[in-house]
Amino acid sequence: MAERNFRLKDSNLLEWGDTTVEHLKLDIDQFTAFDPKLNKGFITALELKVAQGYKEGGDDLNVAQLQEKTEIVEKAMQDCRTYFKKLRYWVLDAFPDKKAIQKQFGIGRFRTVTNNQTKMIQFMEGLSDTIAQHRTALEATSVPVEILKQSAILAQALREANKEQEQKKGTRMVDTAERIEQLNELYAILQKINAAADNVFDESPAKRDLYRTPSRSGSLLSVEEEEIV
Repeated sequence: MAERNFRLKDSNLLEWGDTTVEHLKLDIDQFTAFDPKLNKGFITALELKVAQGYKEGGDDLNVAQLQEKTEIVEKAMQDCRTYFKKLRYWVLDAFPDKKAIQKQFGIGRFRTVTNNQTKMIQFMEGLSDTIAQHRTALEATSVPVEILKQSAILAQALREANKEQEQKKGTRMVDTAERIEQLNELYAILQKINAAADNVFDESPAKRDLYRTPSRSGSLLSVEEEEIV
């Protein structure tokens, strides 16, 4: 995971970028005289960098999308639990005194998989084979046919939901890393302007302060503090 090179909140960094752009528009000739690279084109590039930071909107969208995927997984897990409760009734009806067969169906050990997505998928997929093996005895109990078919369907639904959730987790990590890299780039640009301002306005403290790095609380940092941020 990419690491932030700044201690500011993302919102404070973007706000600093916005205000710096506006100050630069007024002072750009003095900056260009000091460093020709700091020209009007530089301002345009900085504006785009700040706008991109606002446009991405942080991690909120990714969090919302991941939550949606998680809710689908949780529903699929609950569907499996509800199904097993129904199936258990018919298994006990068909095999009241056969503990080994009951255990084969997961009775007595289902609690070990009930809160684990991977184990639940494996359990539900194996259940289809167990049902097929004992289908005749189960059918003799008048078990609804859909119950005998449902384990494979539920296993597939949970597997798909789990896969999409894991994929979104990975996508979120990539998006977060890319955003941090972009914000690090913005911070580096603002620090460059900050350093230039220290020379451009070395005899004008009020002007110099307009370009200083803000602290997390919103106050301005001293030159010494800026160097360790």
